[in-house]
Amino acid sequence: MYIKKISLASLKIGALFFTLFIVSCDAYVAEKNLSLTSVASSPMAISELKEMWFFCEKCLKNNMCKQKEFNQCSSVTIKEKNEALSLAVGSANIEAVHFLVEVAQADVNSITGRYNETSLIIAAYYGTVKHREIANYLLSHGADIDAIAKSPIDTALITAIWKNNINFAKLLLEKGANPSLSDVGLKEGYACKYAIQKKQAEIVPYIPNCCSLIEQNSHWVTDVGYFCP
Repeated sequence: MYIKKISLASLKIGALFFTLFIVSCDAYVAEKNLSLTSVASSPMAISELKEMWFFCEKCLKNNMCKQKEFNQCSSVTIKEKNEALSLAVGSANIEAVHFLVEVAQADVNSITGRYNETSLIIAAYYGTVKHREIANYLLSHGADIDAIAKSPIDTALITAIWKNNINFAKLLLEKGANPSLSDVGLKEGYACKYAIQKKQAEIVPYIPNCCSLIEQNSHWVTDVGYFCP
């Protein structure tokens, strides 16, 4: 009889733990994170990024999910795709960039961050080889090469010059970036004067008409003129 009582008590305790386990698992599923921005920066999380997006697509289309998931998909996941693109660009997560643009249809000209930056401006800030690859991709998918952010960033070209990302600046100039564009409109020789001000002389020969402007100022000739032919 004593053994039977112990067995019955053990069964009750086991059942209680099993119930708690099931409840906790259900709560985890109900509260799972469907935020694209939480994984967009990590190349290792590309599968999770895709799973989130496809889950929410199916959830919103067929309503085959819990209400909490539906709410999170509609109010968080879908709305975060542009910010997720910015994060993916910043971390040079190329596969995520491609997925967000081609599948999630993120806006390549969307404005994010405290400086109202586009993804191209963010790429210009970092300026690595991978970021140049991303820039080419964004431009081929409609990115505005002359989009303007808040000062001191201005355009992607000014950003690249500011950060001394010479090869990135050259790429933008080759693709047709306007060197006279500032955050307050057109200013002749703006990029040239900015490069001189920041002592980024290496880019000077690649900025249209910059060397001719330098020749008109003796101080500029002394500072950066040796880069001009």
